[in-house]
Amino acid sequence: MRAARGALACGAIAACAHGASAATSSEGRGALAPAAPIAVALGVAARRACGTKTFASMLEPGVRAVKEDGLKLGIAALGARLSLTEIGDTARAAAPAIGGVVVSGGVAAPMACALARRAGWRTEGLTRKTGALLAAGSSICGVTAIGALAPAIAATEREVGVAVANVVAYGTFGMLTYPYVAKWLFPDGGTPAGVFLGLSVHDTSQVIGAGMTFKQMYDDEAAFKAATVTKLTRNLGLAVVVPVLAMVFRDASETGASVVGKKPALIPGFLIAFIAMAALRSLGDATEGVRDDPRWKKTTKLLGDFSSQVALPCAMAAVGLSISTSSLSGIGVAPFFAGAVAATTVAGVAALSVKTLEQAGYLK
Repeated sequence: MRAARGALACGAIAACAHGASAATSSEGRGALAPAAPIAVALGVAARRACGTKTFASMLEPGVRAVKEDGLKLGIAALGARLSLTEIGDTARAAAPAIGGVVVSGGVAAPMACALARRAGWRTEGLTRKTGALLAAGSSICGVTAIGALAPAIAATEREVGVAVANVVAYGTFGMLTYPYVAKWLFPDGGTPAGVFLGLSVHDTSQVIGAGMTFKQMYDDEAAFKAATVTKLTRNLGLAVVVPVLAMVFRDASETGASVVGKKPALIPGFLIAFIAMAALRSLGDATEGVRDDPRWKKTTKLLGDFSSQVALPCAMAAVGLSISTSSLSGIGVAPFFAGAVAATTVAGVAALSVKTLEQAGYLK
């Protein structure tokens, strides 16, 4: 019953977000206030209004399920909108920028942590492992990367909490503001704007939210697709970074109660499902007699609409409901300084890389 209540709450918030967004749109112009950030904001407000105890007792199981499974289902269904050719072309063109973001973010966070410690700031929870978690979360895929790396380096609950708080804070800020930055940097929108969003925002759910915002505001489906493909390609860095950092910290001398739990898969299942759905779409489009069948077109459209209008907005509502403002108190300034350095570095390298690739003609 608690799971059902949480899921219904997410659905109700998503419906309200759609209604509020529709009220700000008009013919020939996208929504001034897109549904994704509205859903997140309403979720945060609802969580604060109902209180931590009420949330935990009545809504948490369902919200957690929607946040995890709804996002996975939405991303998988989104593959029905794309062909493998589109995925391959965007991923290949964006590969240098993806590499630059992963490397720069991976270096910036530990350096910022070391600088804060040397400066004598209050550094509770700001250990070398915190720097590694911030590096993975900022440069690859947010909370997913932190969850994958934490057991591998025996991080403590405190270290994980500091890293997650940073990713939530700066990732949410990026989700809400970077669509406007992308339009300013890339006035023509399209693939370059989408690649920038896919590189600069931390978590997969946050990138989806930023991409949906850009799509709804500027009626730009190409940017939404490019943001999704870029982010999912960037997620593949987990398969390299987690084993490397696990080896680096294997003999670390820092102590503490390690995180207990099963190690997540290095390549998330929703990424495999996304590629499989895109492969099925590609096969259908390439098969004579299927490509022009109205039933095939209707099916792929329904899946795409389910992703963008139902599953992903509900997941955005769950993201908002999962954010506790009280979790950010008592941490101190130093961890957020390190997170800010990492987030700014990632966004700066993303903007510079995409601009360079666009001017060179690799991204159009």
